[in-house]
Amino acid sequence: MNAKTSVDHSLQHIKNDNKYKKNQKPVTPNLSEKILSIIASSYSVNKHIDFYNWLQTNVAEVLPHNMLLACWGNFDRNSQKFNFNYDVASNLANINTQALFDSPEKTEALMRQLYKTWSANNNRWLTVNNIDKVDENDEIKSKLPDIFNEFKSLLVYGLSDLRASNDCLYVFFSTDSTFMVQDSLMGLLMPHIDNVLRKIQHIEPVDISEAERVSAIKSYNLSMRELEIIDWVKLGKTDSEIAMILYISQNTVKSHLKHVFEKLNVTRRAQAVAKLSYS
Repeated sequence: MNAKTSVDHSLQHIKNDNKYKKNQKPVTPNLSEKILSIIASSYSVNKHIDFYNWLQTNVAEVLPHNMLLACWGNFDRNSQKFNFNYDVASNLANINTQALFDSPEKTEALMRQLYKTWSANNNRWLTVNNIDKVDENDEIKSKLPDIFNEFKSLLVYGLSDLRASNDCLYVFFSTDSTFMVQDSLMGLLMPHIDNVLRKIQHIEPVDISEAERVSAIKSYNLSMRELEIIDWVKLGKTDSEIAMILYISQNTVKSHLKHVFEKLNVTRRAQAVAKLSYS
């Protein structure tokens, strides 16, 4: 099977309504209970770390995946610069929101292609399976950033916000070869994932000037890791959120912060942020 056939097969599976309905199974009582549990637990999600844990536990029971990449903004084809916003919830150590900000061109190119594919599918969700077996010149595979090489399948679900005049793509990535998902499940699940993500603050890229970094390192002998952690503290992130973002333990975060406090001769986070802001 060549690259073109592989991707088209995923699209045809959804476009062909009669064939697709024949393949559908009713939502079983067990699945219904899990969906209700997911919905009920969604109301306790208030922070990004809660969102990550909710996805990797409750949601993953019915929709197994390794990463959810949310991308929203103006996908207008006539726009030369898209200026997308991103949020990532990943259980892979080398992929996080900051990693996407470090290679914005590749990430944007992928999102543009996935949006184009979703639009061509009449704005219906779709899967692309067996990516590792697809030809390197395939329109989607050729745009995957290098850090996404571990993924073998993806699922794209799009939502249009008419009031805000923008669209949002939710892309689930998996290291498994295929996504086996019922249409009814996605219709029940995605409105709640969308609602949860809209009520929590998404992670912004750290934008600290080189001059500020050099000044802090020279003045207080801060290491690059200590400076990185204090940058996230400035953005109001908790120890657990910083640990998730940087893929280190909470104890490691606390240890680094303890060293920062000692070097700055302070005892609280607010004091450390204030001292560095006026240094």
